[in-house]
Amino acid sequence: MVLGEQDITTALHAVGVNSGDGLFVHTALGQIGHVLGGPRGLIQSLINAVGPEGLIGMPGFSDDAYDPVEMLGLEVEPGVHDHIKKQVPGFDLVRSNARQNGSVPETFRRWPDVIRSPHPTSSVLLLGPEAKKLSLPHNPYGWPTGPETPWGRLRSRPHMKILLIGVGWNRCSALHAAESAAEYKRTVIRTIKLRTGLDAPWITAPDVSDDLDRLFPLVGADWEKTGNVQLGKIGEADIKLTDYDHLVDFASNWINERNKADGVRMANI
Repeated sequence: MVLGEQDITTALHAVGVNSGDGLFVHTALGQIGHVLGGPRGLIQSLINAVGPEGLIGMPGFSDDAYDPVEMLGLEVEPGVHDHIKKQVPGFDLVRSNARQNGSVPETFRRWPDVIRSPHPTSSVLLLGPEAKKLSLPHNPYGWPTGPETPWGRLRSRPHMKILLIGVGWNRCSALHAAESAAEYKRTVIRTIKLRTGLDAPWITAPDVSDDLDRLFPLVGADWEKTGNVQLGKIGEADIKLTDYDHLVDFASNWINERNKADGVRMANI
């Protein structure tokens, strides 16, 4: 199946995307079929669908500031560990890629006028009239998807929606925002390099743990049962569209109760 901008924009309007909407998008481009222009064609279709007053968002996560020994679970001598950490590149707002999120966010990162929030591990990419206001500031370093971050501020943007194209709820990064807002949340302490350079300082900061498909597919399935998710197709890909704030509110309560029942302790850091 071959699709161009007009085809995709029509499909987006059919599922409920309107002019002026905000869309936080997660996508697997290859699930759609052959998209003319590849990531560029899909991004332009999204922009066309929401119009000049709309907002497009995508995750801009980067691993440039993480300790690779910690991330990979390696066992090395302290001197070797220090040697490796010195060479970690650190997050750069312009140069750190977003490829771990897929080819579409990586292309979007370099799109004219896209604003990237400056968090070293968990940045957001936003395009639209409100992009700068919603993306800045992005601190503190701890709880990078929490209520005081861009992930939290997006909840107050009228007509802000989550759009999943060819992916499941396990790819929905707003569910990290939902768990960050819960009292009972799975936590991890991350080691982060604060800036570029061999002698840049390192800090430790709390964050919600990676879900690893434990809860996110389940909470997404229960959310669909409420009737608040609009389903459709773009080419061969299934798409899901839902309200950002309502999803985060539902998921935060759902995750809170599930974590509490599972013996997860209330976060006190």
